[in-house]
Order: sequence, then C-alpha cells, then structure tokens
Amino acid sequence: MHTVELIAAALEVPFKRPELPCDTIKGICCVTGEKGDCLPRKELLGKSFTNGDLLAAPESPHIGIDAYLALTYKWERMSSWYCDGEKFERLDRQGVRTMVLNAEYGAQWAGYATTSYKKHGSLFAKVNSGDRIVWRFEMRDVDCSDHARLMAIWDRLNVELRGGIGRGVLESLLCPPFLLRQIGAGRWIDFERFARPLFQGALYRFLCYLLPSQEELKNEYPE
Repeated sequence: MHTVELIAAALEVPFKRPELPCDTIKGICCVTGEKGDCLPRKELLGKSFTNGDLLAAPESPHIGIDAYLALTYKWERMSSWYCDGEKFERLDRQGVRTMVLNAEYGAQWAGYATTSYKKHGSLFAKVNSGDRIVWRFEMRDVDCSDHARLMAIWDRLNVELRGGIGRGVLESLLCPPFLLRQIGAGRWIDFERFARPLFQGALYRFLCYLLPSQEELKNEYPE
C-alpha cells in the first residue's frame, strides 16, 4: 500500500474531499504504479514538479484518484501528521512526541514530521506495518523500531537538557567555554562520549527536535 492510499481512505468524509476537475479515465497512476480510475497528470503535477524519482511510474501521464485526493489535501503538506487509513491526525511537535514515545500505532500507518511545510509528506513517508516503525522527519527516514534504544537516548537527552545543556549544544556537540565552566569538564566529557557516535544519525536528530521547549520546561517548574 502507498501512503496516498492511506490518506485517501481517511478522507472519505465528504467535506474533506475536493471535487474532481474533470471526468476520470482508466490508466496507470504515476504515483503508485497501480491501474485504476485516474485523472490527467497535468491536473496536479506540472513542469515545476521536481520529485519524479519518488514516482512509481514516472512516465505515466495519469494520476490516480487516491493520489490526487491526498496530494490536494492541504494538511498533507502543511502540517506534521499521522495517518492509519481511518483517521488523518494533524500533529504539533508535542503530538509527534507523544506518538513516538508511546509507540501506539495502527495495523498500517504512516507518520510525517516537518518544520518547513514545503514537501508533500505522502510522497516521502512510507507505510509501516508489523514491527516496522519509521517516521519521516524532513528529508530523512527515522527508524524508531527499537523502542528501548530510543527511550535510552531520549532519557539521556532530557537529563542533560534539564541539567543546563541547551538543544543547540545537544544537536551540535559544540560546547561554549562558559557552559563548560558551568557544568564541569567531567560531565561534558561523559555526555560527549555517549553522544558522539549518535549525534549525526537521524534518530538522535529527531529526538533532539522532540525535546521540550524552554516554555514547556518553565511550565514544569513554575516560579
């Protein structure tokens, strides 16, 4: 199953479905590669479309109804989201965090997290099933299947964040002198030894993004 099919299934509620611009024709969907009811591809994907490498049938002049519905749905591109074919749920950072940490998903699902709101998430996010848990975060796939490992990294990042090491330093591992004096060289060396093999990986970057904001931390410890 392709992610556009999951999203189209979740958009069965009539008010969410846009009207089709013309009559359908039989053809091969350029997005999924499946044969069925289609529209002319030019109704959605014009010459400015630059992600032909993501299409299953890039030479096809047709686009399937499911792909058309998913790709014209505003929030598929303009939000982070989770979709399991029954619901399409728009998520903020806290919502993505809750889903990732709780690891409770449908039988088939796709998840997309973005800060840029520029890409069609359904062309990048893959459908998960069984033990496979992969989120799409910006332009990287994040394998969250090993939940114990994920939580170990998450817990350590939270300890350091609450101990005074900001998100930017956690992401870059560039510790300014004033912070080094503040937290102590021993603590920094211990954390860097833990983080150095991880910090360029997609999972580490994703978890840094999901860390609580300064506002959330203030609300945890109100004055």
